[in-house]
Amino acid sequence: MFHMYPALGLMVLAYIISALLCRRMIAVAVLDTPGHRSSHTAPTPKGGGVGVIGAFLILFFPMRHLCGLPALTPDSVTFWSAVALLAAVSWLDDVYQWSPLIKLAAQILSAVMVTAAILPTGGFASPMWFLIAALCAILWTVFVTNAVNFMDGLNGLVSGTLCLAFLCLALPFWPSDTPELRMLAALMTFGLLAFLPLNFPHARIFLGDVGSQACGLLIAAAALMLATPPIAPAIPDLHAALLAPCLIAGLLYDVAFTLIRRACAGDKLLQAHRGHLYQLAFRSGVPMPVVTLMHWSFVLWGAGVYALLSLPPVGTFWLTITAVVLPQLVWTGFVVMRVRKHPVGQW
Repeated sequence: MFHMYPALGLMVLAYIISALLCRRMIAVAVLDTPGHRSSHTAPTPKGGGVGVIGAFLILFFPMRHLCGLPALTPDSVTFWSAVALLAAVSWLDDVYQWSPLIKLAAQILSAVMVTAAILPTGGFASPMWFLIAALCAILWTVFVTNAVNFMDGLNGLVSGTLCLAFLCLALPFWPSDTPELRMLAALMTFGLLAFLPLNFPHARIFLGDVGSQACGLLIAAAALMLATPPIAPAIPDLHAALLAPCLIAGLLYDVAFTLIRRACAGDKLLQAHRGHLYQLAFRSGVPMPVVTLMHWSFVLWGAGVYALLSLPPVGTFWLTITAVVLPQLVWTGFVVMRVRKHPVGQW
């Protein structure tokens, strides 16, 4: 049973813990020094994710208890450990600038742990089907984790997008949600709400890798939770799982479009660049708040499209995807025309 008022108190506590830790990280002042890829011009503290993810990790088990879930289970401990592992490695990378291979190894290990915690090992017809499902889940989780990290380069863009996405996931509108997903989304919503005023419109602190990568891991895990129904878990519920990609479609589309464009141009995919659509829009003179608010609007559009087209009695999978991608194509056309009128140099 969901104990409403104590749970609401924990959400408020998540806000307070996140706000205090974020302000503490401003004082610690591990600085993000502007480089050729940066959108900011002055050194700015990073590590705001310590507040957001710290609040989540501190209150994860108490919130499970208040939601009527067993607090300490092998799956819950594995899930918590995956988030903590990726956050810790990412924070150390923020401080010491580790090799990308170390970060990738941490992402893969965390994705494996999250997959093991969510996928029902005994719910598949054969070990082969389980391995296929697990591989797809791991690839999805690693891709989303990196996509969120790549897109965290403009004030409020990722933090606001994820705050709205988690808020949508926390609302009791969706027939396929679970108490685990709702409590996860609620904690993240309040943690990000505390961080957002410090990051938008004027950035006193950035999320850093510790925030963007761990947040990416959690939003990817939300899709896996939706895809794993309590009944017949061996059959992924793709209509339910589509909700999470709809909410973060702006982030996923920008990264996918940029990777495809760079591959077609013969550019090195692993080389640092500033050719994302949001970066091109900002470099061409579109005000930062406009770019950020555009991405926030993509979340609301995705939620509305999913509610109208993907839920019964319509339940049209491909029509939903088409409707979600449509504003992304319009945004792409606008950015391309903008860059042609206001050249920005190499993409």
